[in-house]
Amino acid sequence: MKSFNDTFLTERQLEVYVRRLKGETLEKIARDLGTTKSNICAIEKSAKRNVERAYNTIKLLESLMYETVVEIHPETDIYDVPGVIYKKGDEMGIKISMSGPVLLKYLVDNCGGKLRGRKVVGKMRIAISRDGSVVIL
Repeated sequence: MKSFNDTFLTERQLEVYVRRLKGETLEKIARDLGTTKSNICAIEKSAKRNVERAYNTIKLLESLMYETVVEIHPETDIYDVPGVIYKKGDEMGIKISMSGPVLLKYLVDNCGGKLRGRKVVGKMRIAISRDGSVVIL
């Protein structure tokens, strides 16, 4: 696991953010850390703002690097995904560089655990470059 030094979050922001994601109350965190509820609220707000800014930075870089990004939602059949990618490529005037079977194998091999059987179980983001190459983000 990377250390907090590799992120846009301070150690305290990371601690508060993770504890809040786990469902802990502001009161409990404040009590455990020896501070006020309003201070924990401010720390959480700053953490959320930093996470949003990091996400927006990634989206900006992706928009500069790739012609388009296709989002594949959970419950989609993986066998339908190549067609979605080809259709988006056609709309953008881009010829996808992989054949259907090769593209399907690439998706299955590189989906990062977002596949259970034939169903997508986590949102997938697939970038299409100007040269027709496809990358799972």
